[in-house]
Amino acid sequence: MRRDLRGPREGRFFAGAGPARLLMPLAVSLALSVAAAVAAERAGEMVSYKAGGETVRAYLARPEEEDRGTPGVVVIHEWWGLNDQIKGVADRLARDGYLAIAPDLYRGKLAADRGLAHELMRGLSENRAVDLIKGAADHLRSLGGGNRRRVGTVGFCMGGRLSLAAALQGAEVQATVMFYGSVETTREAVEPLRAPLLGIFGREDRGIPVEDVRKFEEALQAAGKVAAIQIYPGVGHAFFNEQGPSYDRQFAVDAWARTQAFFAKHLEPKPAPEEQGS
Repeated sequence: MRRDLRGPREGRFFAGAGPARLLMPLAVSLALSVAAAVAAERAGEMVSYKAGGETVRAYLARPEEEDRGTPGVVVIHEWWGLNDQIKGVADRLARDGYLAIAPDLYRGKLAADRGLAHELMRGLSENRAVDLIKGAADHLRSLGGGNRRRVGTVGFCMGGRLSLAAALQGAEVQATVMFYGSVETTREAVEPLRAPLLGIFGREDRGIPVEDVRKFEEALQAAGKVAAIQIYPGVGHAFFNEQGPSYDRQFAVDAWARTQAFFAKHLEPKPAPEEQGS
């Protein structure tokens, strides 16, 4: 059965009329300049790895200091695709000391409007996406760390659902973070979860009702899982995306601090056997 990876429907946006139109070229120019400056600060590069019988392109961001125990994080994009905003999340994780990889689940395609985003998402099989996420985690471990490298996942919207799905389908990860992704509501559905989980949601999210999030939380508790659910009041879907109309800086900053603390707690590198015995 195909899972519904969609977030909520939101309103369309129209360009203004009259004098506002005169400002649009300047605004576009400024936006392009900012985007160019951000791209110039990128910490990473595009790489390839094998997974699910295909070659997957991904954005890899490395920390300034890296060794065999450096933890890794797989960053899973929204329905827009592997865009600069998601690459920026990987860069932020690299600055925090993680080896971060963001796989391109759309094979190079990007959506600039909701119609194409919806089409691309509907064409993405959850099983294939989970295979690529598992492959990304394996790729991080292949970069010199082996089993010593602890790996987590973080996803947003569609990627939030996939972060959870990968953990439920046996991905070898030690921490799972999901931002406003579709949830499970029964104990039986969350039983396979082995990694600690942090779920972040907005109370006004029309696509993921808070009632379902509460049922998700109750199911996790009933199953005895290590999990924390944070529901922010007054915000809806995609409040973390600084490039979107629903962005809320206050709660985005708090959500990121919680994510940082969660990864720091669960992805600390384990000492090598010789270090444990010393």
